[in-house]
Amino acid sequence: MIYITGDTHGDIERFNDKALKKLSAGDMVIVCGDFGFIWQGGEKERKLLKQLTKKKYTIAFIDGSHENFGRLRSFAQEQWNGGTIHRIAGNIIHLMRGQYYTIEGKTIFTMGGGENEENELSGDDVWAGGSLPDRSELVMGAANIDIHGGKVDVILSHEPSSKIKSILSDQDMLGTMANINALNAFLEQLSQNVEYKKWYFGYFHIDKRITAKITAVYREILPLEI
Repeated sequence: MIYITGDTHGDIERFNDKALKKLSAGDMVIVCGDFGFIWQGGEKERKLLKQLTKKKYTIAFIDGSHENFGRLRSFAQEQWNGGTIHRIAGNIIHLMRGQYYTIEGKTIFTMGGGENEENELSGDDVWAGGSLPDRSELVMGAANIDIHGGKVDVILSHEPSSKIKSILSDQDMLGTMANINALNAFLEQLSQNVEYKKWYFGYFHIDKRITAKITAVYREILPLEI
């Protein structure tokens, strides 16, 4: 069984949730961005990752807007279930941008990345650039969708489409005006032109069903049922 959750930001307690205790080796938990366990290294981080590697199930994540992108890019790439991943540890994988996977018979398209205002304001080297997808990643994602006939069961992103971002911002979910970027515009095109069944994103730190197809996820751990 596949389960979807939102930003974990390096908090191990999400993976100690009682809802996950029943999971076995054939199950998977996917985090919709801002995983947070691959940061600046150190003993504490190594201990947390070691705890995660002891889980029976697979832990997968797309990248968000708050990641150490330099470190993520340093992990070896490999082919997995039809797409490319970074293998972080035995049971921990990074689902890369613009990829198309088949997992448990379900097709899943992933597009991580997001707006990082802290990076823009501070220039902190920890981000090592790359919080938003570059043009090549968006083009690759569009090509992978086209190869599969413009159809996919599930879309996983960190940011939402421009329309959804504007709606949630207007409802004071952010407290600021929506900053629509190229990624939001790309995702808007997907929402209009791709045939999909479910879409999950984590950017807003809320648990909210937006439409019958689209869900903002944060602390909830949702079974993927389509």
